[in-house]
Amino acid sequence: MRTVTKCVTMVSILTIAAVVYAGDGFSMKCKSKSCGYESEVRFGGGMAFGQLTGYCVKCKKFVYLHWTLEGSPALDPKAKKVPQPKSLGTVWDSQNGQSLAIYACPHCAGPFAEIKSKADLKNCPSCNKPEFAVDETKPLMAID
Repeated sequence: MRTVTKCVTMVSILTIAAVVYAGDGFSMKCKSKSCGYESEVRFGGGMAFGQLTGYCVKCKKFVYLHWTLEGSPALDPKAKKVPQPKSLGTVWDSQNGQSLAIYACPHCAGPFAEIKSKADLKNCPSCNKPEFAVDETKPLMAID
């Protein structure tokens, strides 16, 4: 009976965790010997929240905006629902022809562009060299 109780408890905890978090986290590192910039970067939201990722040049760090998803399970009924952030506008990237949404940094209110996935991180935000990649010596984070 004790084993069944432990199994039910573990499944319950994992189910709650899956509802709250979903996404990927990566330890990124500049491979340039003269730079060596490192940072953890997360992409994706979950079943209860949305998240967008960007890099604030003024703060010199990756930043995140979070919001409550419509119809998401209420883990805390008293928690305030956070609306999806509105972009400040869009700009056209002449190098790839895409439009980029611009948002206000949650720390300094400066502008930052949304980074949709790790595939979009081609250059190091510190030295701007095209040597920014997942640090293979550190574990990948699957937040789900």
